[in-house]
Amino acid sequence: MSAPAPGSLSRTRPAQVLALFALANLLSYASRNVPFAVYDDLRAQFGVDEAALGWLGTAFMLPHALATLPVGWLADRLDRRRVVAGGLVLWSLGGLAGALATTYVQVVLSRVLVGLGTATAVPVANAVLGQLYAGPRKAFALAIFNLGLFLGGVAGFGLGAKLGYPVGWIAIALPGFLLAALLLLIDVPHPPPHPAGPLPRPLIAKVRAWWAELRADLEVILRVATIRRVIVATTVMAFAAGGYQAWLLDFLRHDKGMSAQAATSLLAACLASGLAGVVAGGRVADRLRRRRAWGRPGAIALGMALTVPCATACVFAPDGPLLWAASLATMFFISWYHGPMAASVDDVAPPAQAATAQATVIFTMHLLGTAPSSRVLGEIYVRADLRTAMLTATGAVAVAAALMTRAFSTFATDAQRAQTSGATT
Repeated sequence: MSAPAPGSLSRTRPAQVLALFALANLLSYASRNVPFAVYDDLRAQFGVDEAALGWLGTAFMLPHALATLPVGWLADRLDRRRVVAGGLVLWSLGGLAGALATTYVQVVLSRVLVGLGTATAVPVANAVLGQLYAGPRKAFALAIFNLGLFLGGVAGFGLGAKLGYPVGWIAIALPGFLLAALLLLIDVPHPPPHPAGPLPRPLIAKVRAWWAELRADLEVILRVATIRRVIVATTVMAFAAGGYQAWLLDFLRHDKGMSAQAATSLLAACLASGLAGVVAGGRVADRLRRRRAWGRPGAIALGMALTVPCATACVFAPDGPLLWAASLATMFFISWYHGPMAASVDDVAPPAQAATAQATVIFTMHLLGTAPSSRVLGEIYVRADLRTAMLTATGAVAVAAALMTRAFSTFATDAQRAQTSGATT
């Protein structure tokens, strides 16, 4: 099925596009998290230790982050359905390769393929949904898409724990091929016409031209003051979130003295609270946007600010009702930013570089925020204690909230400039 003419809306209903992209995001995060549930199986089959298991996350995250920028750049020039469908096939093949591996090195290398493939899901979908839901419900639609982050995480942990390795990996990989085929059958808006001319024919000349165009696009994107400020704030936020994710279970068990079962129960309750927070953050952002031009980044800053006292209470409260209440509130408020962040970037990004702008933010968040967080907090844990490490993450949330307020003063001007640019392309 051919895509609509440039700038037109999809003939497929937006809700159908949203549903398919949300499923892709769910499979992406399920593929990302399934190894964490099968450590015992990997130890038994390959005879590896904890240090070797740690390579699974690194082998995924580094190529995932590095691929985000070229993926976004391609999605501003090619059929976006094919970019995501190709990513789905690649990460599904990676999952199958990991399941069929005969050595642990092959398992680790399979995570590289999964990381590369999953890099297509979020920046491309954010750009497509930003076009389809341009208007007062944009942040809410993007929040629904980002529910896949939580639901996919549950699916990855759940299927991995239930089916084990390698069956759990196969069960998550196989649906990706069907979803890739379905994505190719829908209509999505074309990216707006790009100002760059046709590429030269020789391969080396093409590569040079691609690199020159990517640099030129990044220069255009980073000239937008709001995007620069959102990048800084969300990277600090990603550092905090990555640190929480890496050390929360250990913190509950060793600092709070909770049993493994009790800690897992609390985390499950926090997951449900996080799902509610993602939806609430999208709703709040769209409502604030009707009253203030900077309403969407305002919702991000508000959610971050409300997280700080709740997370601080978690650090100091003993096991009991206060800890549970503070933990649920922390997860609720810290999850607000997902939809509003993508919507804010889409509001101010030049339309011809919309997917590249989304990719730039995600690339920086993961590479400079998420990737080093567990290592940095682990070092603080060793030199001081885990409570100090968790307070460091909480302090980072407070800093991120303050940094996000810097986007308020530039948002209206940048959004107007992007809207004018879109009208003239």
